[in-house]
This record gives sequence, structure tokens and C-alpha cells, in this order.
Amino acid sequence: MRQVWAEVNLQTLKENFIKLQAYTRSEMMPIVKADAYGHGVIPVVKTLQACGVKRFGVALLQEALEVKAEFPELTVMVIGATELDQLDALVKAEIIPAIFHLSQAQALSEAAVKQNKTVRLHIKVDTGMNRIGFKEQDLAEIIKISALPNLFIEGIFTHFATADIRDLSFAREQLNRFQDCYDNLKTAGLTIPIRHAANSAAIIQFPESHFELVRPGISLYGLTPSVQIGGNVGLEPVMSWKAKVSHVQSIKTGETVSYGRTFQAAYPSRIATIPVGYADGLRRALSNQGEMIVQGTRSMMVGRVCMDQTMLEVTKIQGVQVGDVVTILGKDGHDQITATEMAEWLGTISYEVVCGISKRVPRVYLNDTEETTVPESSTQL
Repeated sequence: MRQVWAEVNLQTLKENFIKLQAYTRSEMMPIVKADAYGHGVIPVVKTLQACGVKRFGVALLQEALEVKAEFPELTVMVIGATELDQLDALVKAEIIPAIFHLSQAQALSEAAVKQNKTVRLHIKVDTGMNRIGFKEQDLAEIIKISALPNLFIEGIFTHFATADIRDLSFAREQLNRFQDCYDNLKTAGLTIPIRHAANSAAIIQFPESHFELVRPGISLYGLTPSVQIGGNVGLEPVMSWKAKVSHVQSIKTGETVSYGRTFQAAYPSRIATIPVGYADGLRRALSNQGEMIVQGTRSMMVGRVCMDQTMLEVTKIQGVQVGDVVTILGKDGHDQITATEMAEWLGTISYEVVCGISKRVPRVYLNDTEETTVPESSTQL
């Protein structure tokens, strides 16, 4: 096995779920798209199912089919777009789609009639995100959908653009538009049993948006929705990322490191190499600015991050040798590097950091809070 791995602590995942559950009385639909934000969808779903979760959200039909293949008893919803040529497979697997065009619903109805099934669907309403969804002026199309055969409009939902900042004025505008849409449909004779709007940030700070269902995402994995929201919830990162030193060498004053010679030693230096690079999701933009933890002490990445290797300056850390464990994300001693901090170095968000850890980094699953030793394989411990 490669000497690079990510540890996913399933006990921490459970604890984060319980902490979030305390903020709402609504049903929780965890979002497990993008392989559960890089954490591994099947172990994550299995863990949350044991917490009582019966409904999950994903972005793609392929993701939904992966969950249903392992957990056929669960309710799975595709919150993103489903192509028309995928609807037969969706109906067969009894997956709930998000519908935001009349043509989608018509094709879905045809597929449902052909298979002699009644399909549940959720209507997506665009209240200000301007991404996908019916607009307020499209209510007549939603009424037409309700009349199509073999369809049941189980839910209606929207998505907030700014629920992750302290100023909720625009989020409240969106909520009002959403409620107006729901009320107008009800006046027209269409009652929809499930409403949902709240993402992680809204679960934490916008209780009037919770309705019958909420959609926790990034917070489940122990990362705050933004620097403004979630810091007092007590969430802990579920994933840590580690590697082992593969080489240590001394270089002289003036010598350079890696492609382009972007780092030049100002004094005699010790350089440690670890076998992880941008093909693993360690972004090249971290070159000469990112940090890792070695023996409880931070060390700077020097030279350009390569596809498969990265170099660290370890001159002031005594006794670094081949085989030492390096913490890329996670705790080591009294220090910790989080995906949020790494995202700040990169000028991005924590979501991109964890989703970007590639499939070739083995995931090792822990069921308790104890630290693991270097894994033998990417299996559940």
C-alpha cells in the first residue's frame, strides 16, 4: 500500500450528526454527494443509517444508484439534474428526482407509466440562487405536472445563496418567495407534504427555514459552513490526511528544490520528501506556502508541489527520518491543520479541499476516537 492515506473517523461523524440534530426537530436528509464529500459514501451512509437516517441526498443518478445498490431500503433523492435518457433507470430503482422543467416531468411520467409505477418527485424552486429551478411565474407548469399520470409531488425545495453569512436579509427574501410559491400552489389546489430549504448553515442559524426536512452537508463532516457560521457548534473534522516521509537529505546554501527552482535555500537545510502530490489532491497552489505537521511541529512545503511528491523544510525539527508520519490534515500533538485553514491558503473553501482528495488516496475507517497506526490496507478497522 502507498504510504499516503486518509483516516475517516466514523464515531466523529456520529457525534457531529447528534450535535446538528439538536438544532432542529425536522427530519434530516444528509447530503452524501461527491462520495460523501470525499469521505466514502458507503461507510458514511451505513454509519448514519445506524443513527436512524432513512433518507439521503446526492447530486447525480450514478451516485444514487451506488447507494441504492448497497441499501435498497433507503430513500435516495437526486437534488441535481437528471438527464432524460436516465429516467427509466431512475424509475426502476425508485429514486426521487428533482424536477425543474415541465419536459422532465413529462418524460418521467412516460417512464413511470411504461413501468407501471408511481414515482415520487420533488419540485425545485429558484428563489434567488439563479442556478436551476422553477421561477415564481412558472407555477402553472407545476400545476400541469401535478396532473401527469403516475407522478406524486412529494416535496418542494429551494436553496439559499447566503445562509452562511451573519446577514440573513437575502436568505429571508428567498424564504418569503419560497413560502409564497408554496402558498399559491396550495391555493390552486396542490398540497405538497414535504418542504425543504435549510442547508448546514441554515440548520445552525435560520430555524424558521427548517420546515419538514433539512439537508445537512459539510457540517456532518466536521467543517463549518463558513468562517462566520458554525464555530460554536463543536463540530470535529471527520477526516485526517497523512503520509510517511520517503526521503531526507541535506542541501547547501543556494541550492534549489523542485521544478522551476522556485525555492532556494538561504542556509544549509534539511529537506524531507513525502510521496503525495497534486494527483492526490494536494493543490499545486500550495507550493512554497502550505504547511504540514512533522513530530508536532509545522513544516513549510518548499519548491513546487509535484504530481506525486512534495518537499518539506525540516531543518529545525530534530531527527526527522524516513518513515516518520506527516500530518497533512488533522491533529498532531497540540497542533492541527484543518481543511478550512488549507482552504484559506488557497483562497477557496473547505468543501473543495476535502472533495479534491483523490480516489488514489486510500481511506481507512475508524469506529472509535483512538488514533490508528499506519494502515495495512484501506479497510474498516
